[in-house]
Parts: sequence; C-alpha cells; structure tokens
Amino acid sequence: MLPMLALGLGALAALGFAPLDLWPATLVAVAGLIWIVMASAGWGTAALSGLAFGTSMSLISLNWIAQSFAYQAKMPAVLGWVTVAGLALFLALYVAIPAGLAALATRPVSRMLLFIALWLPAEWLRGVLFTGFAWNPLGIVWLGAPGVHQWAAEIGGIGLSAVLLLAASGLVWMAIGPAMLHRLLGGGVVAAVAVAGWVGDSRVVQSGFLGPPILVIQPGIGQDERYDPAAAARHLTTYLNLTRDALKRADETQRAELPDVTIKEANIERAPEIDSPLRPSTSKVTGQIENTLAAGLGDSNAIQTQQQQNNPVTGRRAGETVPALVLWPEGAIDDLLEQDSALRARLAAVLRPGDVLVTGGAGYNPKTPATPYSNSLFVLDNQGRILSRYDKAHLVPLGEYVPARSLLEPLGVARLVPGGSDFAAGPGPRTLVMPGRFLGMSPVICYEIAFPGAVVDEANRPAWIANISNDAWFGAWGPPQHLAQARLRAIEEGLPVIRATTNGTSAVIDGYGRLLARSLGNGPETLVVTLPPPLPQPAFPRGGALVTMLFAIFLGAVAAFLQRFRHIGINADQI
Repeated sequence: MLPMLALGLGALAALGFAPLDLWPATLVAVAGLIWIVMASAGWGTAALSGLAFGTSMSLISLNWIAQSFAYQAKMPAVLGWVTVAGLALFLALYVAIPAGLAALATRPVSRMLLFIALWLPAEWLRGVLFTGFAWNPLGIVWLGAPGVHQWAAEIGGIGLSAVLLLAASGLVWMAIGPAMLHRLLGGGVVAAVAVAGWVGDSRVVQSGFLGPPILVIQPGIGQDERYDPAAAARHLTTYLNLTRDALKRADETQRAELPDVTIKEANIERAPEIDSPLRPSTSKVTGQIENTLAAGLGDSNAIQTQQQQNNPVTGRRAGETVPALVLWPEGAIDDLLEQDSALRARLAAVLRPGDVLVTGGAGYNPKTPATPYSNSLFVLDNQGRILSRYDKAHLVPLGEYVPARSLLEPLGVARLVPGGSDFAAGPGPRTLVMPGRFLGMSPVICYEIAFPGAVVDEANRPAWIANISNDAWFGAWGPPQHLAQARLRAIEEGLPVIRATTNGTSAVIDGYGRLLARSLGNGPETLVVTLPPPLPQPAFPRGGALVTMLFAIFLGAVAAFLQRFRHIGINADQI
C-alpha cells in the first residue's frame, strides 16, 4: 500500500513545477513521502516507495520531452514516451536510494533527518553523472512562493531543496508528533521557513537600468517548419523585418534612463583556439571587467562625467542615435555564417553604426572532420565582422549527439536535430567583452542554463547572461520550466538574464529572478529593453554549494547521534 500511496504523492508533487507552480502541492507530497520513509517496515518498502514517487513525479513533469520526438522522421514518435518513461525510472533512483538507505535507521526521527541528508548529494549527483540532468531540482518550486527563492543567492537550487525538505518534515512533525513539544518543534520549523520567505522578499530592492537598448527578437517559428529548407529564406526575412521594426521602436522610445557607461577592460587574453576563415576577428575573447560598483559596471566617476556631457533630458548627445544590441535565438542562422560573406553583409545591412547582432548559428571547424560543427553564438558588428564566437559546451544527449553512437546507431537511434554527425562541445563558460558601450556578457545556449555553477566564468565575471534557445521543441510544459531554470540561475549568480527564443518565452530577468519583461505568446514579438544592473557577486558562486553539502553531513551526523542514543527521540510504535 505504501508504494501505491507514494505513486500518487509523486504525481501530486509534479504539480508544483512550472507551468502549474502549485508549490503547496509539492510541499504536502514530500511531507507524505517523508512519513512513508519513517513508517516503512524495512528499507525495501521505503526504496520501492521512493522509486514510485520519483517515477510519477518525473513522468508527469517531464512530459514535454516526448513532444520533441514529433518533429523528426528518423525515429517513431512513440519513442518519445518510451524515452520519458525510461528517464523517469532512472531519475527515480535518486529518490529511491536515499529513501532505502534512510530506512536502515530504526528511529523515525533518524530516518527523517537521514533522508534529507542523503537527498541533497543525490540531487547534486543527478546534475553531474552521465553528463548530468540538473533540470527541475526540488527547490525550484519555491519560485512560485513569496521570498524563499531569494536564498538561492546564498545556497543555490539544491539548498532550496533542503529548505523544502525541512518544511515538509515540520509538517510531518506537526501532524504526528507524539507530544506537544514535538508538534511545537515542527510548527517552529514551518514558521522559520515562512520568516525566511519574508526576509528574502525584504532583500529585493528596486533598481534602474544600464547601457544601450537591447532588442530581443522572437520570430514565432514553430518546430514543424524550423528545419524546412524551403522556408529558410522566409525565416531570415522574418528576423530582418522584426529587427528593423525593433530598431525603429528603440529610436522612438528616446529613453531618458539610458546612460553612457564606460567599461575598463583588463587582462584580455586569447581563449582556446576556434578555427575560422575570418581570423583573428572571429576568435573568442575573454576579459575582466574592472569596476567599483558591481560586476560589469563601469567606473562611477566616468559615468557621471560622461552623463554631464549629454543632454540632461535624453541622456544622449543631441542628434545621437544610441547603438543597440540585437539578440536573436539559438540556431537563427541556417547557413555557415563564417564562410558566407554575402550572408554577413545582408545581416549587417539592417544594423546601424555601432549596433551589434548576437545570434545563434552553426560553427564550423574543418580541423575536426568527425565533429566539424558546433552549436554556436556569434557577435556580429554593422560591418559584417564576426567579433566573437562561443560554442555550446553542455550538449543534449540524443538532441545534439548520440551517446554510445557505435551501439545505438545500428538500433535506429538518431539525434533529434537534423544532421549526420554529432556536434562538438565547446570549452565552457566564457565572458565575451563587447564593443563600444555594451557590457560584457556570458553566452549560454539553451539547456546549459539548467546547470548551477556552470553558466559564468567567475574569474572574469560578466555583467549579464545571454540565454538563447529554441523552445519550439517542447510543447506547453517545457518552455515555462526552461524559464524557471533561467530565473534560478539569475538569483544564484546575481546577474540579469536576457532570453531570446524562437517561440515560447523570451524574457528579461533581473538578478533577483524577477520577470521584468516577457513575450506574450508563441507568435512573432520583439522586446525593446535596457539591462537591469548586475548585483554584487552572491555567496553561492563563492562556495554556497559546499555549504549545502556540509549541512547534509551535519544532518547525517545528528541522525546517527539520535540513532545511537535511543533515549532521545520517539519509538517507532509512537507514530
């Protein structure tokens, strides 16, 4: 009976993730799972219950993965649901193992604490083993609740999972504590989490915007036509027309709050080699942005001096057109941008002097014939010169490469993205120093935004994160969950995230994870925005994940202590 109950509780827990965001459902469901672990007759029942809980939770919350198989012809679409079911069973092991090991303790309170202590490293391992699947940590449901999610700046997403597990344990103790002291203790834990939410909200401050306008282009191209060769010219025309309209809007807006920002660049050095026919202008550039305010901001005296030279109303010189940064989504360019000078000229023709285009496309490296292509981001100026290139580092299994290709390809398994060869992986996070008054950015392509601690080069901290994606694959549930991952990374890093997607949700997120602007649907849209300021580097990038693991060790030690000294706690027959 307990495993069947856990199966239903897992389904209830899935409702807390985007797009439903019913976080109380997850809190109650996890409380139920903790009670099952405490009440199980042995480790086998607890492990089976954990497996059932994890399977149903992942099967429902990750249903969008099946949708991606509907847009290719190499494999039957039904294989999408087989993939979801297999993935759900695999991910459930990260719940089953902590549940089974926790049930080896005989004291109910020891089981509860040990379960929490084991959940946290298991969730971390889920994000790193076998290339990792860090999607939807349990604590991400706090994004739908007031304030608690702000603590991700100190403890990260896994730390938020610890907070949820503690709150759920408090509910259990309130409900089944054998004495008033136990029930009061459980209520105190729940109250402490509520206070943490209030404190988290109180830390959020209003702030202005920085730098030139940023134009986010969402073309509204569905996945059913995304890779249609006959539609490629029409898609490019859509991008160009939307860009022209957005540039006009930027001129008409005449924002008074667009200051000039001076950036000091230091320690510029060449990144790992990227082969390109346009060297050296296509090489990646990393740099350190030196400032006295927060990461990515220019010197305050320089800003003030520059602003004094500008019109006090418009924040610009008379007659001056403020350059804009145009952000296109992942894979916006079908052809090889580095090799096609005519294409670069056509893209540059839509830009004004000083404008910059940041776009997704395919990188090419003829020196690696087995994997010559990469999923890349390019920075292009109005002269058609490629200033920077970033190659996606964390590739999607079956999406951008086939794992164990020699074994799976004979079985008919292929990658979802068209093409016969796997994409090559890039070297990891980079800060791209941008030209003119544009602030340094960290490019993050699609799925990479799901991995905590892997979206920013902390040694060369940027001013913002550019997250380009193609969310057209993922039905109704995938894009809102993708947006939630981006919000969590923004809080962890204290950096604004600007997302450009083909459809789904393009958005502007500040360093507190707040949505300041977003697209309204899946159709063609443009966002004309300015950059929210980066916050000072939070604690999480400086060791917050380690703090969470030390907390897990502490809980495990307390569980062992309570297990050893039987006069502390309650007897198993008291629940």
